[in-house]
Order: sequence, then C-alpha cells, then structure tokens
Amino acid sequence: MAVYIILLAVSVAAGIPLCSRKYGKNGKAIYCAAGALVFIFVASARFDVGYDYHAYSKTFTDITFAELEELETARFEKGFLIPQYVLNLITEDYIALFICVSIVIYGMIFWLIYKYSEKPWISVTAFLCFGIFFNSLCFLRQMIAAVIVAFAMKYIISNQPYKYIIMILLASTFHWSALVMIPMYIMLKIKPGYIYQGAMAVLTILTCIFSKMLMNYAVDIFYMYRSYDVETSVEASNGLTPLYTIMFAVLFVLCFVFRNRLVEKNSANVVYINCLMYTVICEALGMRHAILSRFALLFYLPPMLFLLPDLVAVIREYVEKKVTYPKRRKAVSMSLTMAAAVYCIAIYGMLMANDYNGVMPYETIIGMTEEERYGGDGTFDTFYDYDYEEDDEEDLEEDAELTEETAASKDSVVTSEAPASTESSSSETSAVTEENYDEDMDDEWDEEWDEDFDEDAFNDALLEELESVS
Repeated sequence: MAVYIILLAVSVAAGIPLCSRKYGKNGKAIYCAAGALVFIFVASARFDVGYDYHAYSKTFTDITFAELEELETARFEKGFLIPQYVLNLITEDYIALFICVSIVIYGMIFWLIYKYSEKPWISVTAFLCFGIFFNSLCFLRQMIAAVIVAFAMKYIISNQPYKYIIMILLASTFHWSALVMIPMYIMLKIKPGYIYQGAMAVLTILTCIFSKMLMNYAVDIFYMYRSYDVETSVEASNGLTPLYTIMFAVLFVLCFVFRNRLVEKNSANVVYINCLMYTVICEALGMRHAILSRFALLFYLPPMLFLLPDLVAVIREYVEKKVTYPKRRKAVSMSLTMAAAVYCIAIYGMLMANDYNGVMPYETIIGMTEEERYGGDGTFDTFYDYDYEEDDEEDLEEDAELTEETAASKDSVVTSEAPASTESSSSETSAVTEENYDEDMDDEWDEEWDEDFDEDAFNDALLEELESVS
C-alpha cells in the first residue's frame, strides 16, 4: 500500500507547481515525462500484482516452446501474441513482457495527458484514485486497446469515420471487446440532454432485467467468450459491489449539471461526457454480471484524463462568478477543494482495502532470485523450469527397485516350491531354476486364459460383426 500512497502524494506534490503557469509547457512536459518513467518503473518491477499476472507470465514462458503456426489457435488476440513471440526470440525472461507493455501503456497515456489535459496533475490523480492504474496492472490487453480507443476519439471530434474505424480495428487485435466502439461513433456525438440520458437510463434498466438471457445469447454468438457462461463462470454469474458505479455516477452528475459550460469551454467535451455516461452504464451492468464492467475500460480514459480537469476549471469559474466577496469566495473554493480531495482519497483507500483486481500487497522483483521468480512456491511451474534430467534419474531408480523386487520374488518361489532333500542328494534334486519359473508362470497364465475364454460367445460375436459389415 505504501507504494501506491507515495505514488499519489508525489504526483500531486510535483504536479501542482510544475503544471502551473509559471513553468508553462516546459513544466508540463517535464511532469509528464517524469510521470511516465515512474509509472513504467513501478509497473515493470512488480511481482504477482494483479489477478492476471500469472496468466501473462505463463503465456510468455510457454511461447518458448511454441511455433509461429501454433499461435493461430491460441486464446489471446494475435496483436498481442505475435509481438510476444518476437520478444521471446530475444529473451525468455517474462519480465521483459511487463516492461514492454508498461512502456506502451504509460508512454501513450502520459502523451495523451500532455496533449489534451489542461491540468496534467488532476488527470494523474484521477488515473490513480479511480482505479484505472490498478486495472492497467491486471488487464494488459484490454488496457492497450483502451489507450488506442482514446487516441481514436479525435477522429470522432474531427468527423473522420474511416480513420476512427481503422483505429478501432487496430485496438481489436489486442482485445476483441474494442469492436463495440464502432457503433459508438454515432452514439458519442449526440449532445447530452435529458431525453438522451433518460432513454439510456431506461435501456440500462431493461438490460439489467433481461441480462441473463442476453448474456447467453451473446456467448452463443461470440465463441471466443464461451468460457463466460452465466451458469458456470464466476465473473459472469456474480455481480460487483455498487461502489464502482457510484464513484463514476457522482462525476457524471456533476458533468451533466455543468454540461453547457463544459461544451462552451471545449466542444470535444460532448464526446467525453457521453463516454462517462457509458462508463456508468457498464459499471451498472457489472452489478449483475461482473465481466460486463470491463467494457468500462474502453470508455473511461477520455473523461478521466481530459474532462475532469475542465470540470474543475468550470466549477472554479462558476464560484468566482457567483460569489462576489473575496473572503467568501476563497472559503468556498477551499471547501470544494477539500471535499474533492476527501472524495478521491476515500475511493482510493477503499479500492486498496478491497484488494481491487489483486493489486495488494505490492511486491517487487528487485532482490528476487530467478528461482523465486520462476516458481519458488510452485506458482509459476511451467515447461520452462521442468527438470527432465532429474525426472530420468528418478525413473532409473524406480526401474532398479522393480528389478530387485522381481528377483527377490523369483528366489522366494524357488525356495518354497523346491522338494525337500537330504544332504547326500541335494545336488541331484530337481530344483526350480529361473527358466523353470518362467515356464511355470506361462503355463499358469495359459490356464487362467483357458478358464476365462468362452469360445462359443467369441464365435457368436464374430459372426454378428461379419454380418453387420456385409
């Protein structure tokens, strides 16, 4: 927990001065570049953090023994697997995968923050406090897809549908769920209002009522998600706590109240407000089926990174306009700032307390031996660290023990079946030798076979088989 708290504290403490007017674009660039490096380091150096950590590490390790043709039938999307295969030709250490993925995710996110956020430190605070960073430690493929979708939003704003669709198709090579964003090109451009939001609220309620039937229908159509059966899958049959829906719903209500001011400030906020609405809808559906909440990842990066800084600026302007007395204005501004800080810290704390997506406790690979990273507790047992030589030695020992037991049993049979004799005739006694023993065992087996074999039944079965063939 200490790592996450320090990360938040440093992001805010360094961001407020660097992102001020005093340092301008240079301060903003330094903050975003340094922030990207810090987040890349924290994510790359983690060990066993995030529910899917094991799945990704094992997949990368097992690719060592796979041919390129075998990837066609693999579970993961090819846009994610093929770069892994190429990386595996360079190094077989799965830590390289997490380093590369971290560079892609956080490099792109901080570039977006630098490009489109008015106050980068507010964007980073939202990125941390609302669990987006925790999701990025778990859902690697979908987070890469979500970042690509965030880049594609500019093509909705600039009315370039073909470029938008190309970007969504690219995102789908990392996670199939990105394809749902294709029809969103139209839906996200609708101006926020009571009719649109009201209709979506009714549709959400109806979807929740008939969610089980719709889930079964979707699983039948999209075979790649057949493992999310409503009856057998834990993620599909169980719902999430309302906390995640509430924390985004509060932000959406505020943005909806100030929607006209937000749109006046930046016309792109029409798209971002709608993204926030669909985030709330996905989280609401997640209360019925947890797996559906993952679709929120595709929507919430733009509003969290770009819309919230504008919301803060609009509320501040509104207070300055409505509250004329300087002292009272300062008091109101301080109260709102404190309320926002308490709200964000409370959510951040609850996510950590609930071990959100398996990110607690934070452990690092720094100081770990290779044996500890590759299965000191048996967690990462794969073909990579299987000791075939040791296994062969164990087989040889078992064969030797079996040979000794067989020889001992033969000696006991010889002793027990040998006829009694005197000292004078012991050399002439017909003792059972090893050859006699084998012959006796063969005779005994033949006798047992003859007793069990029913010749008439065999002939009848043979005739029936011949008749069926003819």
